[in-house]
Amino acid sequence: MRLLNRILAMGLMVLAGTAAAHAITGEKAEFRKLADDVYAYVGKLNDANAMVVVTNQGVVLVDTGNNQPDTRDLAEKIKSVTDQPVRWIVITQNHGDHFGGSPYFQPGATLLVHDRVAKDLAAMQPFQIKSWRKRFPERTASLDKLKPSDMMMSFSDRMTLNLGGKRIELIYVDDTYNPGDVAVWLPDSGVMHASFAGYKDRHPDIRPDYSHGTTVGMLKQLEAYLALKPKIVVPAHGPVGDIRDLQAMVDYLLLGRQKVRVMMEKGMDLPAIIKDFNMNEFKGWDRGSHFEWMAETIHRELNGQGPQKVELVEASAKGTLGEIKEDGRYFGFRTDDGKDLRLRVASDTNIEGVADRTKLRTGMKGTASYLIPKNFNPALGYDIMEITVAP
Repeated sequence: MRLLNRILAMGLMVLAGTAAAHAITGEKAEFRKLADDVYAYVGKLNDANAMVVVTNQGVVLVDTGNNQPDTRDLAEKIKSVTDQPVRWIVITQNHGDHFGGSPYFQPGATLLVHDRVAKDLAAMQPFQIKSWRKRFPERTASLDKLKPSDMMMSFSDRMTLNLGGKRIELIYVDDTYNPGDVAVWLPDSGVMHASFAGYKDRHPDIRPDYSHGTTVGMLKQLEAYLALKPKIVVPAHGPVGDIRDLQAMVDYLLLGRQKVRVMMEKGMDLPAIIKDFNMNEFKGWDRGSHFEWMAETIHRELNGQGPQKVELVEASAKGTLGEIKEDGRYFGFRTDDGKDLRLRVASDTNIEGVADRTKLRTGMKGTASYLIPKNFNPALGYDIMEITVAP
């Protein structure tokens, strides 16, 4: 029975995969050889991974590191194995931890993206472009008149690169709510970067606005990837694995869908489902904070609903930075009028006063402009558009 038929069979009972969970990745990023001229940059603490393919016509870089220090470290690691410049950057998904390091390699490198991602990049707002240009001070001047869309090529289905005898296939699995995620497949070595669908030892980040896709869409992607029988899999996040980890994610998603379906059949309402939902069968996996969004997303899918429409309201406040987590990605913010906020530095946040988010410190005074989503659970905090701090 084909995978998609299994997904749609309402009475199907699914058991969780039994693959042993691994520890999340270490406190320092790892650069490791996967095959001849192929390397993985494994992000620290399950941050975003990258992949490097060296050819005699230049380096193909797949994603660009989780933040500024990681991108710089990645660039040094590339120099340690080749003197070839980075000529092409494949963006597997349009999220900042995969795309945000691209200005470090530009101008000079061409972005290869899906058409949907190209459309998003072309629609970037001024504050986003400003953030992109200044992310690496040494690149700011050379990018002054450029936008990300000035240096990209896009494709609708598949793109194949033949460089120096190496074949590199970019694969997009068509789905209404696939926002442009692409896998990178190296058939000669059996290595795959599995993009968003390839999580390992980390609960996937799927959201009710479908901005990160859906469980059905992920299952379609995984079906296509499994058919290629990769020997080595670089997930979007987590340790390097193999085909068994793709299957584990299939089992994970099917179990999650079954759990929500059973609760719906019992007549539980959405708040109760969100409260009770967990994926504790996958012990040791990172990012349990994703459960609330995951439950709500699956609930919408099973009800045949489209994505949640989110209205964003701009707000601003002055205050003091509180506890900071994950290299400045998240922090508490005590406003001058006594309110406590959870704020999130997004990929396109423009930061003034310090070089980048890793320099943010508890106790700093600042002014933040942020977005409040109406009728949406901001589980990770409000996304910041711009923040100015006193160092």
